[in-house]
Amino acid sequence: MIKALIFDLDGTLIQTEVLKATSYAQAIQHLTQNTIQEKQVLDIFGKYVGLSREKVVEGLYEEFSPELEYHLNSKDSTNVKEQIIKKRLSIYDEILKDEVLLSRHFCPFTLKLLHTAYSEKLKIVLATMSHLPQAKRMTTILGITDKLDLILTRDDVDKGKPNPEIYLKAKNTLHLDSDECLVIEDSVNGIKAGIAAGMQVFAVTNNVTRSSVHSYNLLEDTYIVDTLEDLSSRVFAFINAKS
Repeated sequence: MIKALIFDLDGTLIQTEVLKATSYAQAIQHLTQNTIQEKQVLDIFGKYVGLSREKVVEGLYEEFSPELEYHLNSKDSTNVKEQIIKKRLSIYDEILKDEVLLSRHFCPFTLKLLHTAYSEKLKIVLATMSHLPQAKRMTTILGITDKLDLILTRDDVDKGKPNPEIYLKAKNTLHLDSDECLVIEDSVNGIKAGIAAGMQVFAVTNNVTRSSVHSYNLLEDTYIVDTLEDLSSRVFAFINAKS
């Protein structure tokens, strides 16, 4: 029997993946003095969706290290990565101040599922690779803070997705078994984490993640939802079959 739904945040409840990608792309464009264009970063960003901030920056550094090192006049990888993070966070913090912009990126069908699950007395968990300040701001803007039984962020685990630590911590905190938890994710790395935790995963795809979710073949088509209007009916059909 399913007793808890565990939701990812970025790209699942609110389409911030595109906003996060933009903040990284603009940061690298700025730091390389327009040598690397925003579109170049956006074109390869899909492979980093769902990873922790540290892993994203590590990957982007590997992609663009010659240009970054040249324009920052530094071959110290730690220093270069720190500058990427600092610039990217300043850009993203400005984005997070724009509630009108953020409201345009809500995921209505996933939020509907969350509210329905709450009304059905299921436990609701947020498990995100965002850090706590950003996660709390998002849940406030989304109006779901009072619906959540547990919030886990990158600050609560040693290893980020695709490692299953955050999902295992969720089920252990709630004193549940893996087969009593259902994960809602949008990215390949999040799906890998949920599967590794022994949980059933439903993938809600978006423009950033759809291609990779299908090409990795981690889930049967039954559990990949491209038409999000069908999300609640498909999830609750699964839940009811498990009852």
